[in-house]
Amino acid sequence: MKAVEFIRDTKRAEPNANKAFLLERYVEAFGPERLRSVFVGDGYALRFSEAWGGGFANTVLSLSALQQHDRRPFAVVLARPDRVDFLLSNSTFLKKVSHSSRDLRVDNIRGSFNGTDILSAYEGMSNEPNFFPELFAVHDSFSWEENVERLVETTNAIVARQNRFGPTAAQRDVLMEAPDRARQALTSPAFAALEKDLQGRVASRRDDILVAAKLDNVNLRGEAVERLLLGGRGGHALGDFEAKIDGAHTVVDVKTKLLDRASAPKAYNVDKALEFMSRPDSVLAFLMVGIDTAKESVSARLLPVLEASLLDVTAVQHHWAGRASRGVTQLSGDFHRAAASSYAPTVDVQKARQFLERLLAL
Repeated sequence: MKAVEFIRDTKRAEPNANKAFLLERYVEAFGPERLRSVFVGDGYALRFSEAWGGGFANTVLSLSALQQHDRRPFAVVLARPDRVDFLLSNSTFLKKVSHSSRDLRVDNIRGSFNGTDILSAYEGMSNEPNFFPELFAVHDSFSWEENVERLVETTNAIVARQNRFGPTAAQRDVLMEAPDRARQALTSPAFAALEKDLQGRVASRRDDILVAAKLDNVNLRGEAVERLLLGGRGGHALGDFEAKIDGAHTVVDVKTKLLDRASAPKAYNVDKALEFMSRPDSVLAFLMVGIDTAKESVSARLLPVLEASLLDVTAVQHHWAGRASRGVTQLSGDFHRAAASSYAPTVDVQKARQFLERLLAL
């Protein structure tokens, strides 16, 4: 972001520069649109603030105002005596809402957030400009409504719905057999035939998929690819379509992964996935559509969610694990290996069982 470097350079050149000075120079150089206290540039929004001590307790913005900017990178520019800090402050990176939020509900957006409500790090990434592309890719996979639901819970200690899956002993036994079912699926001719059919659909819509890949919003991008391949979203709460494969109840969810830039699509709701895999003869799989816009290439692999390469790139978002649920997972790693046509997928049964144990323990 050129604005970040400009503001940093301004502070280096003028060590005594305060919020007002930095803001004035930024406005002169970039001519942003001003929406009350927020300055909107080319594909981003900034809120200037100031702190003289070590903390940052200032009120930043109302939640309703943030909603107007939440689909673009929204950062706080924090002027300090000896430096200037930047914090990505989209709704995914808020712990709670602080000010006047007693009546905050999903259908009643109230309150403001303070600097102390902004996460300083997210899933091992510091909230600083070097990580902004990766952080925003994570944020981009969540809807405003999902984030507000989480903020309602953490702010008001309200559990609106009980979604946490508590397996019986019998269900737990079936769940721990899910890696074996996934491994069997990979050796099934019917599973291979379904993958070949889906790869054919992807190849036939290659040009349209490349056009859809230009959509900035990861949710809209994923929905566009799903429509191209399936003609619309399926009715299953966990996946996009279902199939009977060698007697197994297989649910497939279409996931679009950009291979040439930061992309972190949401994978699945942990409780829904655990509940489904606790049913006999269940197999949960992803149709991974890998898109490299630079090379204009599109690939597709049908992989059980417990496949080894997928587990390597599946991150549990602990930030989302509240009292009402175990949260969600995201595909946030390098997917090039699994996207390669020469890759032979495998299921490491022990590794997969350990992964399921970790999910249950959330």
